[in-house]
Order: sequence, then structure tokens, then C-alpha cells
Amino acid sequence: MTEAEVILRLALYYIKNELTTEDLSVSIDGAHVKTENTIHFDIFGFMDEVGLRKVDDEPERWQGVYSLDGYTSHVVISSTLGIGDVNIQCKDGSVIYAECKKGKNDKRGQEYPLMREAIGQLMTGCDFMDGVVPMVAVPYTDKSNELASRWSELTQIKNLGIRFALVKNNDEVIFY
Repeated sequence: MTEAEVILRLALYYIKNELTTEDLSVSIDGAHVKTENTIHFDIFGFMDEVGLRKVDDEPERWQGVYSLDGYTSHVVISSTLGIGDVNIQCKDGSVIYAECKKGKNDKRGQEYPLMREAIGQLMTGCDFMDGVVPMVAVPYTDKSNELASRWSELTQIKNLGIRFALVKNNDEVIFY
């Protein structure tokens, strides 16, 4: 699962489970979508597959505002650095600030370094003020599940309130 897919599936989870009524801000690095002539993530194909429709007046750009039939919240996609990958104003008043990472279906096990990188990005880029929930979001694998389960019990992770979201490609997200 690419980083862009993790970002969008996490946003969709919050919309479909009606955990927010506000627009969601997501930032996807352009290099995660395409570099030169190489497409890394077919964002338009993915949006069509999951039912997100472009509702702004720039249909040729993948950045912009998307809606999901039956829901009031929109997904607002930009390529802005330094704002976190996903920002969600939840109904309970909390704000999710998520750093997301990709995952590959191979045996090399990239979960450990990628999850640690996301924690580092939270530590240096997220303002841990009241109401902000810092979150690491990665694809679900047995290894990411084991690490999230173990790390979520560490005192320093608990004290900072860092949560883990393990994203599956079937609209399910497991939280620690």
C-alpha cells in the first residue's frame, strides 16, 4: 500500500464512520503520485474506486476538493509540506494529526524504520497541545500490529498520547 493510499484510506475511515462533520485536510507529496513519466499511485483511479468525486473547478489536477456521496465532509488534498499527512477535526473536539507511511508486500520488513520515522516526524512537527492526537498511520501487517501493540504500552508513547492506526484495504482501521 502506498503512502498516498494510507493517507486517503485513513481520511475515508473518519468520514464513513461519521467521526467528523468537518472537511479533512490531507497532504500528499507529488512524488508519491508521479515522478517525471512514472506513475507511482493512480490517484484518479483510486478516487473513482472508493467513490470520491472531484467537486472543485480544476478537474485535471489531483489536488483539490473531493466529496463522498452521502457525507457532508470533504477531503481537501494539497501538497503542502510540514502540515502533517492527515488533519481531522473530530466530533469530540480532538484534532487528529497523522503522519503516514507506506508498506510493501515483501519479506524485508520495513515497518520498524518507517514507524520510527513517523514517530520522529510527530516529535519534530506536531504541536502537542491540548486536544491534538498525534497518530502514526501505516498499512496493517503482522509486524506493524506487533510493533504498535508493544510501542503503545511504552510510557513515553503514552505520555505523549501518540496513537497508532493500522490501515487495511477493506475500510478497516485498527487503533492502538
